[in-house]
Amino acid sequence: MIGPETLHVPPMATIVDFTTLGKTVLYSFIAGIGFAAVFGGGVSSVAGLVEAMRTGRTVAVVGWGALAVLCAAAALAAIAAGIYAMTGG
Repeated sequence: MIGPETLHVPPMATIVDFTTLGKTVLYSFIAGIGFAAVFGGGVSSVAGLVEAMRTGRTVAVVGWGALAVLCAAAALAAIAAGIYAMTGG
């Protein structure tokens, strides 16, 4: 008869590496907050760009436009890095 006394089940700590799991959760949280901040900054800079274009401020248009392009590039780089990491590349 098979029962709990005959089955050898290792303790949970040997099945799950809680240190690695904790690091993964922490890094994912930081990356998610960072991506949201960069993407939000990009959206906000596009709003500033549109406002500067509407009022005819050329220097502000260049500044807001550069920030929007930088944020878009950073967001795309983060997406590419995530895909690369998930595919094991």
